[in-house]
Amino acid sequence: MKTQTVWQEWRKIILFIGFALICLIVLYAFDVIDKIDIEATSNAVRELGIWGMVLYVIAYTIRPLFFFPATLLTLFGGYTFGPFLGTGLDIIGAGSGAVLAFIVARYLGREKIERFVKGKKIERFDQSIQKNGFMVVLYLRLIPLIPFDSINYSLGLSSVKLKPYMAATYLGIIPGAFVLNYIGSSLRTMDGNLWIAIVLYGVMIILPIIVKKYKGTSQIPLEK
Repeated sequence: MKTQTVWQEWRKIILFIGFALICLIVLYAFDVIDKIDIEATSNAVRELGIWGMVLYVIAYTIRPLFFFPATLLTLFGGYTFGPFLGTGLDIIGAGSGAVLAFIVARYLGREKIERFVKGKKIERFDQSIQKNGFMVVLYLRLIPLIPFDSINYSLGLSSVKLKPYMAATYLGIIPGAFVLNYIGSSLRTMDGNLWIAIVLYGVMIILPIIVKKYKGTSQIPLEK
């Protein structure tokens, strides 16, 4: 009886985790990514014109559900559409995908997390995140070394409200989107612009440090 109760309470999360593991196994155990012909796929998408752009945005929007690496899809956007158009499409697709992942996580587990933290020290931390939601999300978006999907799903389980999450997400992914699309575009031409892209990536790494120092750690409660 107890086992059945646990299953009923956690079945959505268990099924989602199981689906995620299947996706990761298919992607990496079967070398799906390595088998993709980037050049041929890019040319095919370009030939579709505006529909290729729509297809790219849709693929990026649903990407978090299948755990396909966000960085690779962003580089593909730059490689296919160039640094500026690729960035625009990436912001739309990646932002929409981040919102989708946030909503999925909130639907699956926010209520359980809320019960878990109630009355504990971490509850105050969670409330602090809610109060400073925009700056917390913005700061996390500016850190290129944190996996994109881990932010999306983790914040969905937090108390951050949807509106500040969306605003900070669409704003915060702009620098990283441009840099990675610039790199992707440079990989097609393999010219001197690749070095510029590398320098921009370095700037992107130190950007969150500058933002945190400017705003002050008291307003960005990322440390316990």
